[in-house]
Amino acid sequence: MRVIPVFLVVGMVLSACSALPHPQLSPTPSPKAGDASLMPSTAKQHKATPVAKLDKNPIFLIMAGELAGQSGHLDQAAEYYFNAAQETDDVAILSRATQVALAAKRFDLAAQTAQRWSVLEPVSVKAAASRTISEIQLGHMDAADTALTQWLKNDHADTLSAALNELGSYLESNVPRDMAIAYTDHLAARYPDQEDAQLVVAKLNLKFQRNQSAVDAARRAVALAPKKQSAHDVLIVALGQANDAEGMVAALKTALKLFPKTERYLNGLIEANMNAGNTQEAGQLIKEALAQRPKDPAQLRNLAVLSLQIGRLELARRALLDMMKFPDQRDIANMLLGRLAAQSSQLTTAIKYFNKVPATSEHYAEARVLLSATYAESDDLPAALQSLDIALNQPIDVADKQRLTLAKAALLSSQGLDQEALSILTDGLTLWPDASDLQLQRAMLLIKLGQSDKAIGDLRHIIKNDPNNAAALNALGYTLADENRNLKEAYELIQKADTFDPDNAAYLDSLGWVQYRLGMLDEAKKNLTHAFQIVPDAEVGTHLGIVRWQLGDTSGARDIWTRSLELNPNLPNLLKTLKHYAPDLLPAPASQP
Repeated sequence: MRVIPVFLVVGMVLSACSALPHPQLSPTPSPKAGDASLMPSTAKQHKATPVAKLDKNPIFLIMAGELAGQSGHLDQAAEYYFNAAQETDDVAILSRATQVALAAKRFDLAAQTAQRWSVLEPVSVKAAASRTISEIQLGHMDAADTALTQWLKNDHADTLSAALNELGSYLESNVPRDMAIAYTDHLAARYPDQEDAQLVVAKLNLKFQRNQSAVDAARRAVALAPKKQSAHDVLIVALGQANDAEGMVAALKTALKLFPKTERYLNGLIEANMNAGNTQEAGQLIKEALAQRPKDPAQLRNLAVLSLQIGRLELARRALLDMMKFPDQRDIANMLLGRLAAQSSQLTTAIKYFNKVPATSEHYAEARVLLSATYAESDDLPAALQSLDIALNQPIDVADKQRLTLAKAALLSSQGLDQEALSILTDGLTLWPDASDLQLQRAMLLIKLGQSDKAIGDLRHIIKNDPNNAAALNALGYTLADENRNLKEAYELIQKADTFDPDNAAYLDSLGWVQYRLGMLDEAKKNLTHAFQIVPDAEVGTHLGIVRWQLGDTSGARDIWTRSLELNPNLPNLLKTLKHYAPDLLPAPASQP
């Protein structure tokens, strides 16, 4: 028997009353022409006609309810239907009255009609479900328990699981958070020995971001049904949300032992060990997995990537060579083998692999970018540029052409050829005027070249087309802050960028810098310190030192600047700052030959 979630209806289109089954009622005299006292109210009249003044005949109340509903007055429709339901034991009318009351969010009325409906039709799961959620909305835990017991009286596992999941969906989507949490905790205590209930509780707690409560419920579900795979899945997710690295390792080990052919558990266990710092254990798991000769190329690719992440290059190479046995995997295998060779400083071998990726491959553009970088690392700039030009002349899609254009501009700029890079980007924007990546890179280059007004124009154009482009928001905000202009706008721009990625060190640096400009020194110190902890960077250190100095912590400022010099002794902004605040920290000039 399938549970029908009648209570999940958020909106309702009320049907004409002729669609309702007529209740078995005693005959009522037909109204005479002109006898308005017996006629139902019209849509215009019904709002002004109290329920108490209507004839108690359910037919008239139902008609008034339909008219009220069609006029958008659901609350009054619920009142009319409730009063109609009081005058009859017809299950169809009680059902309709309950549905209308739920749609109107009149849970007080819905609870009463659903209760009578349940008495008249005790086997109806619709009636019990409707009463359950109505009582929950009213905060009547005992009454909700009574209704839920009736709802769950069928012992068939599928029905029980479905009913609990329907209830969980309703709690998540339709009940105020505090009330939903309270009933979630109530469910956990009410059904301590029911794994389905504990799984629903765990999932709800995850939705409510109560991670430890989710872990506890999922552990109970696993203990009650150790061979139920979904219970292990929920526990693993909950442990991940709770950032419990050791718990994740233990849970994945258990799941993998019970379900040894489930590759997601193996991959998850490898990653969990990596996150816990157990790289040796992760490597051993990869080695054992490769010894099983996986037949799934996607799994081989995962193992190769994981091997690269822990620096086990021999395992990565082994996985990739096995991938080469699958014709449709050779392109990505060649590209990854090229990356592996480049990482091992085998540049000639890397170039050979990258060149094997054909122009027809979806990995062609990426392989060409990597090929260009490898040539550049070999100090062969002409070959690096030529590899990109060859690719740009191929019949590839626009997105790949834009990516290759970005790579060419970045390569030129890295070699000090900023004007040439600017020309490449400008030509690209002539072809693709709204290519935000090209425009953003051009803006950064213009700032580097001291043309900030032009850069600001590019950044404003990006934001006009894409108001949520966090990189452009941050770049524009920082540029304005650095030049000490439009500080209020700069602050708002950077704050908006930060909401998209709160732990982005670059955004935190910008936020701290504009706060410094605004005189918010304590806030600036907090954000700059956080940014420097995430990514120790000489530019961030320069800013943090200035803020500490302004706060009177000259010793702390000097310590940060000293560390920044170790990170980048040639950073122009750092050297300029030291010249102003602490010239004794400046590096000694290089001796002339």
